[in-house]
Amino acid sequence: MTFAETLTQIKDIVLIGFLLFAFFLMVLGAILAIRLYKRVSRFMDRMENVAGNLESTFDRLTIAREAVKDAVLTLRPVAGAIGLLRMFEGLERMFGKRGRESKDD
Repeated sequence: MTFAETLTQIKDIVLIGFLLFAFFLMVLGAILAIRLYKRVSRFMDRMENVAGNLESTFDRLTIAREAVKDAVLTLRPVAGAIGLLRMFEGLERMFGKRGRESKDD
C-alpha cells in the first residue's frame, strides 16, 4: 500500500468518525428538544388553567360586588332612618377615609 492510499483511508476514517459524531449530536439534540417541548407544553397548560381560574375568580368578585352594591342601595334608607349611616361616615372620617366632598376631585 502506498502513502497516497494510506492517506486516503485515514481521511475516510476521519470523515466517517466525524459523521457518526455529528449524527450522535443530532439525535441527542432531538431528544433534548422533545423533552423541552413537553415541559413547555405542560407549563403552558398549567398557565392556561391558572388564567381560567383567575378569570372565574374575577367574575365571581364582580358578581359579589354587584350583590353588595344592590344590598347597600336597598339598606341605605333603612340605615339612614336608624342613624347608622352617619355613624359609619363618622368612622370613615376617623380612620382616614375621605368624605363625600373629596370624591368629586
